[in-house]
Amino acid sequence: MKIKILFIFAILGILVSTGFPVNSHAKGRIINVYKYFSHHPLKEIYVVTSSNPKEWALTLSDVSNAIILSNPHFINLKIDVVAYAPGGMRFLMKKYDKKNYPTIQSLHAYGVKFIACYNTMKTLHIKPKQLFNFVKIAYPGAVFYIAMKEREGFSYIKTN
Repeated sequence: MKIKILFIFAILGILVSTGFPVNSHAKGRIINVYKYFSHHPLKEIYVVTSSNPKEWALTLSDVSNAIILSNPHFINLKIDVVAYAPGGMRFLMKKYDKKNYPTIQSLHAYGVKFIACYNTMKTLHIKPKQLFNFVKIAYPGAVFYIAMKEREGFSYIKTN
């Protein structure tokens, strides 16, 4: 399954790299950022706080699209996905998010880091073994982690 998902990412990347067709209505309106990011790393931090699985899927889609659009252009991409609050924690828990697990695992294989909030875990009595095995835990909490990453040049992206 993991190989199949990686293969799909590779095929989509090839399709994207063939070029973006610009119709006559869009000429002069396109801002091409690839040139900038060919010389600068693209660092993104996605935040998940919702308990809505549809919003989780949107976040995973956005992360996947960032990889698909970056890989053909050899952009140095770094992505962290941080979950906090009761809904966000469910996103990273084995018990609740079995449907998205293959996608999350595939994104992790691409280098995406998944981070859980220690403070939320403590408040909700969530044990590390309840999270997916590759999830890291931000101590003392996600807010501190996000602030640190922003100082390191990461852009805060909230999709839900």
